[in-house]
Amino acid sequence: MGRFKNVEIKGLLIAEFEESFTRALENAIKTSKHSEKEITKRLEQHFKKLLSSYEESISSFYLEKHKFNLDAFLKSHFNNQRKIAEANKESFVSFILYVNACVVIYEKIINRIRRRKIDSTLKMNVALYGLVIRRAQEIVDLLLNGYVDGAMIIWRSLYENAIILIVLAVENENELADKFFQHSTRNSKRKILSYNNNHKELKFPPLPESTEKAIKFEAKIISERYGKEFLENDFGWADCLFPGKQRANFRLLEEKVEMNRFRPYYLVCCEHLHSNFNGFKNYMDGNKIILPRLLDPEIDLESFIDPMQFTVSVLHEVNDYILYEFSIEEEYNVNVLLLEKIFRKQQKTFGGNRK
Repeated sequence: MGRFKNVEIKGLLIAEFEESFTRALENAIKTSKHSEKEITKRLEQHFKKLLSSYEESISSFYLEKHKFNLDAFLKSHFNNQRKIAEANKESFVSFILYVNACVVIYEKIINRIRRRKIDSTLKMNVALYGLVIRRAQEIVDLLLNGYVDGAMIIWRSLYENAIILIVLAVENENELADKFFQHSTRNSKRKILSYNNNHKELKFPPLPESTEKAIKFEAKIISERYGKEFLENDFGWADCLFPGKQRANFRLLEEKVEMNRFRPYYLVCCEHLHSNFNGFKNYMDGNKIILPRLLDPEIDLESFIDPMQFTVSVLHEVNDYILYEFSIEEEYNVNVLLLEKIFRKQQKTFGGNRK
């Protein structure tokens, strides 16, 4: 079937497929009232149809009689989580303690600002803070399951959202926050046009004509307001922060808020997000890829250190703004102190393994 016959696997999904088909034919022949010549003739005429019918029958049987048990799967899943957590208990406790502290802060913030008038910058940053925390929670879940590379992929999203939050906080210009919001039209337009260009191949109905017209009109209005470069650049909303002909990009935003020390780890995380050979390095021994490792969860603390410490470090930078914005004056110092102590406690749990 493939290019190399010596790697083809009999029974790859269905055990004894050929043997079962043969036995079914033999039984049919034995019980048939037709002569051997008639049977041979009929088989020649209808073999493909018989085979297709058998394939339909056996695949349906396997689907209906599967042995997958969700309760058993969940039990095994939670047991693996427990083993990983208990093997690295102190680090996970401090890590989750910091993330949960952020959840407490966020929930109190959204309760406080409900039905209160706040400006565009604060609105956007509260939403971004919630998204950053969500990513941190996802990293917790992935690490508890031993998926370090998955945590690194999510960390990239956490970091990018954190950078935008800090940029908006530092600049503290409502117009900039409004630009960030309006710039989303760029991706909305691309999604709508892409869908309508490919819906036939997807066998989906097209979007209403009014949807495409509306997004094109919105993009036209925004381009007239801010210039055509605004929607052409991934970070066009931030071009105004870099006077002259320099177009904004993520690296410039990192440098502007002095977060570029995280760039080396950001680039490492990108290797797991984008397809390239370096994404295999965690599963190699020397110059060989150890294929079974690709599906094995990580269990050692050394593997968890970077995702944990870089997640908390970025959250700590974000909380520097959040605590200042939302703490009352009498409690600001103690709020900062508590998060700082959790941060330091987590770092100590890495001991000599800390990178």
